[in-house]
Amino acid sequence: MTQTNTLKLGDMPRPEHPRPILTRPEWLNLNGAWSFKADPDQIGQAQGWSTALPAPDVIMVPFAPGTQASGAPCPDGCLSVWYERIIPESPWRSEETLLHIGAADHTTTIWINGHQVAHHRGGYSPITTNIQPFLGATQNRIVIRVNDTTSWQQPRGKQAGDTRWPIDYDPIIGIWQTVWLEPVPAVRVTQVHYRFDLAEQCLTVITQLSKHSEAEIEIEVQQPNGQPLRVRGSAKGRSALTQTLQISMPRLWHPQDPYLYSVSIRLLTNEIETDRVESYTGLRSLSVADDQILLNGEPIYLRGVLDQGYFPEGWYTATTDNALKQDVELTLALGFNLARKHQKFEDPRYLYWADRLGLMVWSEMPSGRIFSETLMTDLTAEWIALIQRDQPHPCIVGWVPFNESWGLWHQSTRPEQRHFADAIYHLTKALDPTRPVITNDGWEYSTGDYWTLHLYDSTSATLQNRLASLTQNPAQSIHDGPNPRVGALAGADPSHLPLLLTECGGIGLVATSDIGPGDAFFYGDMPQDAEEFLTRTAALLDAINETPRLRGFVWTQLTDVQQEINGLLDFHRNPKVPLQVLRQLITHTGFGRVS
Repeated sequence: MTQTNTLKLGDMPRPEHPRPILTRPEWLNLNGAWSFKADPDQIGQAQGWSTALPAPDVIMVPFAPGTQASGAPCPDGCLSVWYERIIPESPWRSEETLLHIGAADHTTTIWINGHQVAHHRGGYSPITTNIQPFLGATQNRIVIRVNDTTSWQQPRGKQAGDTRWPIDYDPIIGIWQTVWLEPVPAVRVTQVHYRFDLAEQCLTVITQLSKHSEAEIEIEVQQPNGQPLRVRGSAKGRSALTQTLQISMPRLWHPQDPYLYSVSIRLLTNEIETDRVESYTGLRSLSVADDQILLNGEPIYLRGVLDQGYFPEGWYTATTDNALKQDVELTLALGFNLARKHQKFEDPRYLYWADRLGLMVWSEMPSGRIFSETLMTDLTAEWIALIQRDQPHPCIVGWVPFNESWGLWHQSTRPEQRHFADAIYHLTKALDPTRPVITNDGWEYSTGDYWTLHLYDSTSATLQNRLASLTQNPAQSIHDGPNPRVGALAGADPSHLPLLLTECGGIGLVATSDIGPGDAFFYGDMPQDAEEFLTRTAALLDAINETPRLRGFVWTQLTDVQQEINGLLDFHRNPKVPLQVLRQLITHTGFGRVS
């Protein structure tokens, strides 16, 4: 967070539609200047701040307080912040007016004109509430309080909590995605999910409604030749309807051809249209056969990069939509076809650009680190909400609920922890049977559709020997150290599954004056210069390429972030060595075995 704040008070930050997978023509972006008050002593509730903030500062929403883009100070350790904005009388004559907050970290309470209308837990899942009954005739006051904790019982990813690892980053608090209003009917489309069957060449559309209804639902899909396909059916008193369209000669979504079909969904009552949303989908299938990963029935080698999703100026939030697009473009330009979004559920606009530009994505749940009923409850609820939000995006080719047993440290000796991980796997498959689930990425495999390992061995011999040994005996330790972890838990045998090296590399190089080598975190020894950095990167990629059992890898990592200096790019997205040289090395890895 070292760049100058380029946003000005009168600007509308992030003006684009925040939910491009499901849009209506009428909506109002509430980003921009809000009144703001940090509440480090947590006195606001007792003092009645829910009706008006006393002597507030100004903050630029949707940027978290304390970031340069927000323009608002936030004391270190502050765990309660307040927002206020006056909006005029609604210009719409709708049955309901929805207030949306893309995400706020961590517990959010909303008041409209002094009335509490919503309370939400979860720092990554979307918040939606109907505020129509509480709106006045002239002007209306929105007050929002967001509380956070430092507890590791909370899913918080790599945001530092009450203890800080060398890989943790500065935390955030408050609103960090777009705030917006949307006029809607009482019975409306709330979600749409897609499932494509390659063998049958049919697209299944599952439309979720806000209420049980007798409405007719009409789906229209635009084909590449311009001819629409339509299907229509009745909800028959239910809140969801599953409809199927036969699509002959489908144009399949693939990184080399990320074609998207436009989809319109209409609700009709007595032939009168009562709701209409615009969406899109990509037709593609994911499967496993003979330990190969198949995309559209053809083997594919996953060349992935670990992407933390932090940004100059905005920290958790990109200051512009173009910054999200550029991250996707840079990932593809480096030769990767996959981004593993690490310990952060990303802004839906990132997924939109990945859909359009052809970057595959693994979506990963931010972890807690203390197993408890609180962690189980909060993680499960938020995981469900995020899968429901993001299931329509064709770019997502894997769900990752856990990383390296974080929060599940004792799976081998405490059955309840292993049961929880296994249960989340099965829950995820129930919510979305179309995608692989990588239940516990890194080690201690129990259930999952791939076997994924994290190894930072830096030579061809050590990497290949370790992988060969683990393949023969998955129950052995994956690495040395005071807390060794096994490749697979007792009774689990992943040796028949696709094997991926999903964290590797981690080679550090100080590329700017932002940080000194003594403060830096990286794996192995520090290269002396860019030439040695490139030499070691090339050697490890060669070792990966010479390991035919692997079906892909994920390189650590895309960019530097704070003390972590193991990015291929620095924090400002400048390549540490020539991009084309890196691209040649990365695209060569796995080439010739599969597409």
